[in-house]
Amino acid sequence: MPTSALLLILLSAAMHAGWNLILKTTRNKLAFNVFMHASAIAIFSVYWLLRYGAIPPPAGPVLPLALAGGFFFAIYHACLTASYERVDVSLAYPLTTTGPLYIPLWATIFLDERLSLLGMTGILVVFLGAYIIQMREISWVGLSLPLRNIRLPGVLLAISAGVFYSVGAIVDKRGVTVADVFVYTYYLDIALFLFLLGNALLTNSRDRFLEEIRTHWPRGVAAGFILFLSFTTYRVGLQAAKVSYATSVRQVSAIAGVVGGILLFRERFGRIRLIGASLIAMGVVCIKLG
Repeated sequence: MPTSALLLILLSAAMHAGWNLILKTTRNKLAFNVFMHASAIAIFSVYWLLRYGAIPPPAGPVLPLALAGGFFFAIYHACLTASYERVDVSLAYPLTTTGPLYIPLWATIFLDERLSLLGMTGILVVFLGAYIIQMREISWVGLSLPLRNIRLPGVLLAISAGVFYSVGAIVDKRGVTVADVFVYTYYLDIALFLFLLGNALLTNSRDRFLEEIRTHWPRGVAAGFILFLSFTTYRVGLQAAKVSYATSVRQVSAIAGVVGGILLFRERFGRIRLIGASLIAMGVVCIKLG
């Protein structure tokens, strides 16, 4: 992976953790998520107007790819939220990180990507680190707990989240390859916003939206700006990187999230998180070298 792409994706991972930490402080997370994406789109629109004087139309393959990517990422968000509502986060979270395990298969079939042995090893090590970073204990019982509860609806939803994310990632790579990365990212966020808005309107009242905007609008704008930067830096880096490597490197956001939780919410670091963070860092080094 080129160094410039690696640095952009690492920066994106840190900002991804940043808007997630802001989201964690809100009451109605789905309503805030929609408002956050609306803020990001508004910032993106200002960017286009200031730089070019107009918003570019979605020419060529931009619109179908943005709609497809937005659909799969929206389903990922819906499954993730529904999973967290049904089972404990420590049970669901490790399974939501399984997306990078499926991506090499889809990338080989649809994008003709070929991975080195060291790079593939790095992907597996990153996955293992992301898997255990939210575990309660490092033991066979702790590691196998999510899989031993695979029949629970919440666990199945967590697995589904990983699968839908992996498909969206393939569409994403195609989008930044055949279209202008900024135009594609702009319309991808619009599509994702519309799908999330539709889901939110079906499950939330209008009063909740108004309350969230009235109470947390400064946070929503700040989170939207961070989301805008995270979206663009990741996809610019993705242009020069294999999607199998890029999505795995972005798991560094788990480390940034843990550090942010310690600094902002005084969460404990713990031996398990130290091991998980170390494995993710080792995996990223393998990916870079591979």
